[in-house]
Amino acid sequence: MTNPSQGPVAPAESPRRAGISAADLLVALGIVVIGVLLLLGTLQIPFGINAVVGPRVFPLIVSVGTIALGALLTVNALRGERAEPGAEEDTDPDAPVVLQNPAVILAGFLLGSALLQPLGFVVGTAVMYFSVAYAFGERRYGLMLLVALIVSLVTYVVFTRGLGLSLPAGLLKGIL
Repeated sequence: MTNPSQGPVAPAESPRRAGISAADLLVALGIVVIGVLLLLGTLQIPFGINAVVGPRVFPLIVSVGTIALGALLTVNALRGERAEPGAEEDTDPDAPVVLQNPAVILAGFLLGSALLQPLGFVVGTAVMYFSVAYAFGERRYGLMLLVALIVSLVTYVVFTRGLGLSLPAGLLKGIL
């Protein structure tokens, strides 16, 4: 193409196709791995009485869907397409990555997971909720603790009484 006033114009390179992004590829492959692990766990669930709709149905749908999504994202990453923040997002793709808040959430998850058996679901999950609130900038510790305990207690009651699941009661054994 030529523009009479400016001479030849080079075709604009699409910002979404600038080579393979290692980060996008790693995320896509991670999703595939998570889907495969979900599928392996799903296959460990014994068949129910009804062979058509049993306890495997929904985990199977989720695991196959996760694998399909990961495969699609992997193909797109290998074709050079990049994940771009939406126009409505208030982000700067060139800003340095700060891992402090994800580290706080991960630490809270690991600590809460370690506390599930000895102290119970309510306490362990409250630690997880507390760490997420802290990572998002909340600093009213009393309120954070109260909300974390209430939400984890409601979750415990819904899962144990409403769904009939067995969760560790821990410190609250005999009270709940």
